[in-house]
Amino acid sequence: MAALGFHIVVTLIVVCILSKCSTRFSLVKAYIAALGFHIVVTLIVVCILSKCSTRFSLVKAYIVRGLYRFVAPSNDELRALMPGKKETKPRQRRKQREEEETEGFNIPKNLPLQLKMAPVEEVELQNFAFYSSVFWLSLYTPLACFVYMISEIWKFVYPESQDTNVSVFWLIIGAAFTLQILAQLTAFYWTADDERGLLLSFGALYFLGSVMVALWADRILDINLLKAYDHFTAQAQAAISQENSGSPIEVINKNPLLLYLSLATLFSLLSTMLVFPNFRYATMYSRALIVADPLNKFLLHLSFLMPSLCLLLFLKPIKFYLVDGPRQLLTEPQLEILRVYVTIGSLLCRLLLRRAHLQSFLDLSYDKLYQLQRESGHVRNVHLQSMIYRYYSYLCAAVVQYLTPALLSFFFALLLKTTGELSWLGTRSETLVEDSADVPRLSLRLLFDKSVCKACWSLALVITTGINFSISLIGLIYNSYSGL
Repeated sequence: MAALGFHIVVTLIVVCILSKCSTRFSLVKAYIAALGFHIVVTLIVVCILSKCSTRFSLVKAYIVRGLYRFVAPSNDELRALMPGKKETKPRQRRKQREEEETEGFNIPKNLPLQLKMAPVEEVELQNFAFYSSVFWLSLYTPLACFVYMISEIWKFVYPESQDTNVSVFWLIIGAAFTLQILAQLTAFYWTADDERGLLLSFGALYFLGSVMVALWADRILDINLLKAYDHFTAQAQAAISQENSGSPIEVINKNPLLLYLSLATLFSLLSTMLVFPNFRYATMYSRALIVADPLNKFLLHLSFLMPSLCLLLFLKPIKFYLVDGPRQLLTEPQLEILRVYVTIGSLLCRLLLRRAHLQSFLDLSYDKLYQLQRESGHVRNVHLQSMIYRYYSYLCAAVVQYLTPALLSFFFALLLKTTGELSWLGTRSETLVEDSADVPRLSLRLLFDKSVCKACWSLALVITTGINFSISLIGLIYNSYSGL
């Protein structure tokens, strides 16, 4: 981007417009044929990304807007609330004060302490863990969605265009970036023995569940995994046979057991990365319900249950009732795009309700203080202050835990829509047939065609959504019984 510059990128956009508006400029056609519309849009967005990274922050504009934190009391405020002590000599008082500043001092747990509230400032968050992840996630995701939206509009206006859809790579990078953040969170918890044992337990449990889902996917889910696997194997063997025309290769039906085990291993690793984010979301959800009004309670329930609606739409009995039933409420393309719409709606609900969830997390410091005041005995001032400040210092990690599970399903849903060639209007898409002579024999476009991509991303969406919803439900049940 630095080598091209903003003015060159604008020139490329103008060239692209001229190529569509005119039929006389052969040089313009040569430029747009070499670059393509999607590449030009990507260059523009990369330029915007480089400018916005230093001048604009969505963290301040939206994520932390309207949030308030509880301020830990200072030592002087704690001393003022403590009962009076016996007068001592000035020298002894000075020595005692120095010892208290270095080692701390005891205060009664039932001290009548009233916490002050202050708005959350982005400047303070920059020193916390996972702030860079929150910043880049909030910057990259809207731009990736913008590129995707422009690409979809271009495809709708010019369906005959054969340019490489770069928005797919933006979505894949977004999903990879989300997984990288989840891996960092998992590594953060892996150091503790208790958390490590919990992660291993969930990984083993969901490995077994993933194997069962993969084995029974074609019977209970509308995914067609085996059909896509057979199609991919046949295409790969046909391409290799064409490359080695002198020595033809015998086509052998491969057992998909290795595929099942590989998918189960990947999804079990994914489940370990999603354990604590969904536990955190369940805690936020249960505590946000306590102070919510009836309308917000309805929205909170809707946000929590929308992933289950997406899972239900993948079940074959539901598909049979909606598509092949006596009333025929939906067509098959409409049902397929409805799954994508529900996933997008789930993310929008989380973004809409982010203030209620994140504020319920910040309110945990007040709840912990209230529980402490009901106990007898004493506590060190340092321990009390760190207990109140701890939740605020963990806010960036809580934001990541709140957003990444829904974002991962969101990226998978958009990849399913694009690579599976679904229509936003719920109509049956017409695929342009390319001349086989123009497609390389070992082309990825030939191997990973519409049926293979639809099965892969459908399975990824179902497993990810199922993991998120099931772990959140387990966390909600745990919170209800533990009284959190």
